[in-house]
Order: sequence, then C-alpha cells, then structure tokens
Amino acid sequence: MRIINKSIVNITKMLRKFEYSWLLLKRGLWLLLPIAGIGMAESKLGQQRCTNLVVSIKGDSGARFLDQMDVRMLLTENGGDPLLGSRLRDVALNDLEYRVRRNKLIRKCQVFSDLRGNIVVEVEQEKPLARWINTSENGETRNTSGYYISDEGVFFPLSENYSARTLLVSGAFFNDPEKLQNAKGAPVMDLLHFLNTDPFWKAQVTQLNADNDGEISLMTIVGDQQIELGTAEDYQSKFKKLKIFYDKVLSQDWSRFKRISVKFQDQIVCE
Repeated sequence: MRIINKSIVNITKMLRKFEYSWLLLKRGLWLLLPIAGIGMAESKLGQQRCTNLVVSIKGDSGARFLDQMDVRMLLTENGGDPLLGSRLRDVALNDLEYRVRRNKLIRKCQVFSDLRGNIVVEVEQEKPLARWINTSENGETRNTSGYYISDEGVFFPLSENYSARTLLVSGAFFNDPEKLQNAKGAPVMDLLHFLNTDPFWKAQVTQLNADNDGEISLMTIVGDQQIELGTAEDYQSKFKKLKIFYDKVLSQDWSRFKRISVKFQDQIVCE
C-alpha cells in the first residue's frame, strides 16, 4: 500500500513538472512568435524595392521656399543617385536625411520607408520672422542681397522660388549672425515677435533699423514717420505710450510729425 502511495506521489510530481515545463514553453512561444513575425516582416521589407518617393512639406502654408521637386533633387543628389528600384535594405536613410538638411531653407527632415515600398520624406521649412536688407548709412538700399531671420533667430538664405512678405530689418546690429542667439539679442528677438503678432503694429511698421549698439528706429506706413525706440529693452511700455500718442494726437493729423522719439523715460519728443 505504501509503495502504491509513493508511486502516485511520484507520478503527481512528474505531472506537475510537466505542466510547469509546458507553461514555460507556451510563454516562450508567445514571446518568440511576435519576434519571429517582426523578423520575417523586416526581411521581406528589406527585399522590397523602392517604388516611389513621397514628399511632405510642412510649415507656414503661405511660404513655399521649396517644392517637392526641390526635395527630390536633394534626395537624389540632383539625379545622380536615383532611388527608385533600389532595395530598401540598401538605402541609408540617415544619409538621405543629411542630404536634405544641408539645405539652409530646411529646419527639420525625417526619412523612413513604409510597407508599400515608399521612401517617405517629411520636411519642415524655416519660418521667416524678418528679412535683412543691405542699406547705406542714409537708409538707401544698396542691392537686393540679404537673408531671412527665422523665428528662432537663425539666419537662412533667400529663395529663388518665393519671397516672403515679412518685416524688413537693416543696420549693423544684424551683421553678426550670433548676436540674436545671445543675451544681447534676446530683447530684439522679442521685439521682432511682437511686431509680427500685434495686429496694429504689424500693419503700421514696415522696417526696423538697429545700429551696432542696438539703438532702434522704425519706419511706418501711415504718416511716413520715423520712430526712435531706443534699445529693445522695455519695449512693451514704449509701445503702450506710443499707442496713446497715436490715438490722442496723430489720429487728428497723421502728417503732423515726421520724427517721434520714445527712447527717453516718461517723454515723447516730436519734430
């Protein structure tokens, strides 16, 4: 009787071990099957050939510095490295991103392939906040050369395809590309953002000039006045004071003054 009981106990233990091993095997299979499926999909995708280049250009819908053909030419090195028909596993996507990002009109680029055999390129253009123009000391435009200033203070070149309608800036302050990236340029960048977002001043101010010391003057449309703002520090209070002056004085006669200075605290000087 004892021998039979021991046999039953041993069989029970063996069954439990078998059940435990089977449970581990099932769990292992659940883990291995997705990995195997992914591996097979990647292998199949790697054998797939590029069927199309899908280009998406994001950014300001009104600005088109580049079109899809421009991006395709950047991807293929002006057609010297055609991608259509290439095996996707042989295409270095990082290299394609680098090719596109070399163009200074492009802020971001992402390249990837999809299950249909497409190489997808998502591009974000730079966003122009202002356009620098080369002027003489008396304010006359010297030539048509210049560059754009992005909303992050980055200088980027003009485009042959498109000319953005934006605030014009001039003066020695903008000759140094690094100035807008440091603490001295931060108030100027804040001012440029203000002039691009405030409805009244965006419509009224056509050009901003900043000398090497950051002293700013503005040219306006209505009244054709020159406004001496001083430095960009505390520009909010200066524009509040100037708006009151516009409403109470200039609105009666826009041509009454040609020069208005708000650079001094609690004063408005007019000529």
